[in-house]
Amino acid sequence: PTIYALLIGIDGYKPNQHYRSLKGAVRDINLVETFLKQTLQIPPERIRKLTALGREDTALLEARSAVEQPTYENIVNAFKDVTEIAQPGEQVYIHYSGHGGRATTVYPNLKQGSGEQHDEGIVPMDVGDTEEGRYLRDVEMTTLLKRMTDKGLIVTLVFDSCHSGGATRGDSELARAWLPAAKS
Repeated sequence: PTIYALLIGIDGYKPNQHYRSLKGAVRDINLVETFLKQTLQIPPERIRKLTALGREDTALLEARSAVEQPTYENIVNAFKDVTEIAQPGEQVYIHYSGHGGRATTVYPNLKQGSGEQHDEGIVPMDVGDTEEGRYLRDVEMTTLLKRMTDKGLIVTLVFDSCHSGGATRGDSELARAWLPAAKS
C-alpha cells in the first residue's frame, strides 16, 4: 500500500511559562522514521518530519530550515500538503510526540451547549506565553482530519502527549463551523 507519514517531535519550546523543553520526543520520532523507512520501506519523499531539538541544541535548530520546524503554521501546512498529495484509498500515518495542552476555548460559540469551555490539543514549539497560546486545538485538528477522511484517505493517528484523549474530539458540526476560517 502507498503510505504517507507526517512525523512531529518537539523537545525544544520557545521560552514560555507553561511548557518546559522535553527530552526524548525527537528521539522517538527519529525511531519511528527509521522503522517506516527500513521496515515498511516507505520512501523518504513520502515522509514529512517536523522536529525541534532541545534548547541546548539552539545552534542546530537555527541551522535547520524554518519550514522543518514544528510551528503552528508549519504543522497546519504539513497536514494540508499531505491531504493534497495523497490519493483516495492511500494511507496516512501521523505521529505527534510533544506536549499536549488544555486552554480556555477560543471557540465558545462552537462549544455552546456541550458544557465544554476548554480546548485540548497539541502544543507547537511557538505556543507563546499566554493562556490562549497558539495551540493546534481539538476543533482545528478535527477539521484537518475530516478533510483527509472526506477525501478517502485512511488515517492512523498517534498522539504521545498529555490531554491527547480530547485532541480530536468533536463532531462534524464543529469541524464544518471552523472549516471556512481554515481555508485561507
